[in-house]
Amino acid sequence: MKFIKRLFFALIAVLVILIVIGFLLPRQRHVERSIFIDAPPSVVFSQVNGFRHFNDWSPFVALMPGATYDFEGPDFGVGSKMSWSETDPNPEQGGQTIVASTPYERVDLEVDLGPEGTAQVAYLLQPENGGTNLTWSFDTDFGINLLGRYWGLLLDRQLGPLYAQGLTNLKRISEELPKVDWSDFEIGIADVPSKTVAYFTGSSGRDADEISAALGAAYGRVAMVITANGLQIDGQPIAVANYWDDRGYGFDAGIPVSGTPARGAGPDSPVRMGETYGGRVVRAVHVGPYTGLEATYAVIEAFITAHRLEPNGRSWNVFVSDPGDTAEEELVTEIYYPVK
Repeated sequence: MKFIKRLFFALIAVLVILIVIGFLLPRQRHVERSIFIDAPPSVVFSQVNGFRHFNDWSPFVALMPGATYDFEGPDFGVGSKMSWSETDPNPEQGGQTIVASTPYERVDLEVDLGPEGTAQVAYLLQPENGGTNLTWSFDTDFGINLLGRYWGLLLDRQLGPLYAQGLTNLKRISEELPKVDWSDFEIGIADVPSKTVAYFTGSSGRDADEISAALGAAYGRVAMVITANGLQIDGQPIAVANYWDDRGYGFDAGIPVSGTPARGAGPDSPVRMGETYGGRVVRAVHVGPYTGLEATYAVIEAFITAHRLEPNGRSWNVFVSDPGDTAEEELVTEIYYPVK
């Protein structure tokens, strides 16, 4: 009996010591790893500002081969959420949600670790020598969870190598994308409504002066039909691209309208009534001469590639500024590129 009592009290003593030590251990733990990526911050940001393609580079996929994933909210930015669950070999579930996003600089997430609590994760992007220094960090507070505090002693050793592997995967993917920086552009993904337009289908060469003359003549024809039918102009002129290749530039030059046509354009009129595309687009703002539009389109296409979007129809320009009373370097043109 004395032996059993001594053993009991010894175990109690050990337990008390472990509890005391547990309370002395840090309740907060921080893990981070960094890597240099030879791609602009805008490109890298597109990879960490959402979850639809997170598993393309995530180091955790191999750890949970049987997991299922659900996605909620927007594809990118604040509110984007990914949840996971796995039953084999052990039941496990959790999720992560973007709670703050500063374009091309930082993304903050809240991670739900199930019974293990929550954690704060961040991606910090810093421009460096034409590329990006990316830091992936993990912070958690174990509070009074003593087992968690003991686990925290091993956290950097366990999580650090996984973060390093994930960053290596992300580096490879990012450096395979077009090395185009769109941080100086007003560009993003939006949903636009369809509009009624009166339009004329025309074509020209690819010379800027030819395009300007052809569009000017087309808008003149459209304006005459709008006036004759008692319609109201309901927006700036648009030009939908039908083609841009060796044939030159093919377009639908339209003007948004409202109201009911009094008589119609007539069966032989080259001016038609129609509806513009409504739905998801990449929208960008071009400031400057129209001769620079082609370069802006190249930036938009790089943006689409980096975000793994698919083109979904004909793009169009909205001529916000009137070239008749606006300096060429101040001309504003909005570009809309349908995507899915």
